[in-house]
Amino acid sequence: MKMTANRAWILVFALWALFLSGAGAAFVGSPGVLQGVRLKRLLEAKRSALLQLEDQVIRVEEEGGKLEKNRVVQEREIRRSLGYAAADELIFDFTASERDLASRTP
Repeated sequence: MKMTANRAWILVFALWALFLSGAGAAFVGSPGVLQGVRLKRLLEAKRSALLQLEDQVIRVEEEGGKLEKNRVVQEREIRRSLGYAAADELIFDFTASERDLASRTP
């Protein structure tokens, strides 16, 4: 079989495609250019998610510090989460009237 210019170019392009795809990763140890680009994108996405989570942790730690030290913040959180009211607050409960109306409709 004689090596012509066309066959040589086909061989070069085939090897180039094999290198780009990463199909020969087991032989050369490289994941290939396309897989390398995908891995870099995944790494950037993970780093971005990590930064967002670190910001969230900082906010939660700050809120925890406020809850530990500030009595006003403690009272506000207790009232919010447990539904308590301060001495000078009025609470209107509209859910009972909505239930009564719902039970009256045919």
